[in-house]
Amino acid sequence: MKIAIGIDIGGTNTKTVLATEEGKALVSLINPTPSVESGNSEKIENLLVANLRTFLEDEDTKSMLARYPDGIAGIGIGIAGLIDRKRGRVIQSPNISAVNGVPLKEIFEKEFSLPVVMENDANIYAFGEKWIGAGKDFSDFAVLTLGTGLGGGLIYRGQLYEGPFEVGHMGIVPSGRYCTCGSYGCLESYASGRAITDRVISSLEKGTESLLAKCCEGNFYKINPEVVYKTALEGDSLSREVFREVGQFLGIGVANLFNLFGLEAVIIGGGLLGAWDLFIEDLKTEATKRAFKPLSSHVKIIKSALTKDAGSVGAAGFLFKKISGTVNQPQQ
Repeated sequence: MKIAIGIDIGGTNTKTVLATEEGKALVSLINPTPSVESGNSEKIENLLVANLRTFLEDEDTKSMLARYPDGIAGIGIGIAGLIDRKRGRVIQSPNISAVNGVPLKEIFEKEFSLPVVMENDANIYAFGEKWIGAGKDFSDFAVLTLGTGLGGGLIYRGQLYEGPFEVGHMGIVPSGRYCTCGSYGCLESYASGRAITDRVISSLEKGTESLLAKCCEGNFYKINPEVVYKTALEGDSLSREVFREVGQFLGIGVANLFNLFGLEAVIIGGGLLGAWDLFIEDLKTEATKRAFKPLSSHVKIIKSALTKDAGSVGAAGFLFKKISGTVNQPQQ
């Protein structure tokens, strides 16, 4: 059985996995994505390479590699941003700007002497859902990944659409909030981890009463989405309101996807999936209200089945598909 490395480079964390051609994660590692200022490409190159070297030198990884004498088939990389597939580099990553223009494919091929494929992280996530996740039985579906930003991937007629599917950067509010992509009023600015944090901090600066004002030793500028989630579970009004707003704005975006693509399903995944119960009803209500009824009445909105290693395992699977033309289905 073949094995491959899958790397999912997100705005907050980088997940690396050693996976089989049937989608089983053998060993995995999570590191913070290097925080490097824009323009310092050499530093982020070195740090990303060092992350993989650390993974390969880990005793658990070495032990697992010893069981697969054929070695590693290659490296699949999913990364947040617009991808230049021909040159194997990121054109623009709003949340990891230091990688803009960096030829990651070439760098990893040179450093590790292995075939490398690179794709947008949300596209990789969608590929993984079709391969071994909640999308196995659907031919046409979209995946939304709720993390630091908001990504999107599309499976159309059973195949991954290998192009930009920048759901997070569809404009939904004229003259709305500034987005890190350089535009205004993008969906990501209203429905993402960063949007949650920004919305909370803005409210606290205006004196809104909330349990959050006492978090992080009173320094609410240190608040993150996980803290907001925890206070929402404690009944905090502001925290709950913010998640309801996330659901409403996601509903607008999802309705647009219904109308454009005639989907069978929308799968929600990413780091904020744990807060599902806090936003899903508002999402469904808003999507139903806004979508063209003949195109939306049958569409399912469901959770990702790959909550732990979705992007990284999907990246490994994408590598297998690119080098052999197919991927194995998991044994039942």
